[in-house]
Amino acid sequence: MVAHKINEPILFIHGVADDNTVTFPIQSERMYQAVRGHGSTVRLVTLPLEAHGYAGRETIEHVLYEMINWFDKYVKNAPARANQNRGELGAWASCPQ
Repeated sequence: MVAHKINEPILFIHGVADDNTVTFPIQSERMYQAVRGHGSTVRLVTLPLEAHGYAGRETIEHVLYEMINWFDKYVKNAPARANQNRGELGAWASCPQ
């Protein structure tokens, strides 16, 4: 697991009814706990009755609300960053855990 390498705020959004064999909800919950355990800023939003693709109008509105608030708080007003190796965690997103 790479939770100890995550040093930027991260938002996880996951459908509770996700039955995709590579992305069960428990994976997001475990990653959330691991990142939180290392003291990083993290938020987990679970979407009841939603699978891998969100379909409900209220769900889509809620996801947009969460993302806009997150971006406003941690991206839009974030201080400038020094040159960093941005590819360090890039492979994590495509690897099943």
